[in-house]
Amino acid sequence: MKQFLACVAFLAASAWSAIGLQWTKLNFDNGSLNIDTTKTIDVDTSYVNIMPNQGFAYYSTLDTNYVVFSEPRQARIRVYCQIPPELLYTSFEFPHGMAEVLRYEFMKWQEWGLIDITRDSAQKLIERIVPESKKVSGYSIFYSKECEADPSTCYFSLGAVGGGSIPAEDAMYLPQKKILLNAETVNPGTTSLSRESSKAILGVGNVLQGTGFKAFDMNGIYLYRGTWQGESTFQGRMVILKFENGKTAVFH
Repeated sequence: MKQFLACVAFLAASAWSAIGLQWTKLNFDNGSLNIDTTKTIDVDTSYVNIMPNQGFAYYSTLDTNYVVFSEPRQARIRVYCQIPPELLYTSFEFPHGMAEVLRYEFMKWQEWGLIDITRDSAQKLIERIVPESKKVSGYSIFYSKECEADPSTCYFSLGAVGGGSIPAEDAMYLPQKKILLNAETVNPGTTSLSRESSKAILGVGNVLQGTGFKAFDMNGIYLYRGTWQGESTFQGRMVILKFENGKTAVFH
């Protein structure tokens, strides 16, 4: 069994070569953020794998090019992406920047209830720590109360902290697929579901206001839970809603 696990770890690590690997880490000093680790049991694990330290390994639902290790018990979020070798020396960029992904993943802690803070306060906090224009690739960010006045003092480059590769023992916990697979629909992004507009909700059957749903992107990646209020507000992107009554609809 040990040999098997070692083989899995080697293959997982090999998939994330140090060549072209971009990374960033956000660490919170003890006491600088009130984290309720008991809430980790309430996290929706439909697209994440649980690690031995009760953290979560998954592909970001904002951009599946990014790997995320979300570790509330260590007050740490790690984000990695692999630039294709043939594009290493070009101006290639993923649709979403690393700072944007890091901010997005921190806000999940608030959505999951892991931090006792309002959404507005959490948004303002992460905007101070990681400004939208900040280049975070190759940096570890150690946030504490002391650097509140000047968040830039919390940034440490690769040379200062050493190492930015994905440890093999962590890489082995990544999901085998980036897309969501569940018992109801296999990869809904490739099914023949009709693309209904918000005005055609009756086309998939009556859905009463107050009915719960899960939202997925067109790749089948879980986004969030919600409650149907009678109309769609999903402007600018296509989403799949899977209702508690078994109905499924696509909105754009």
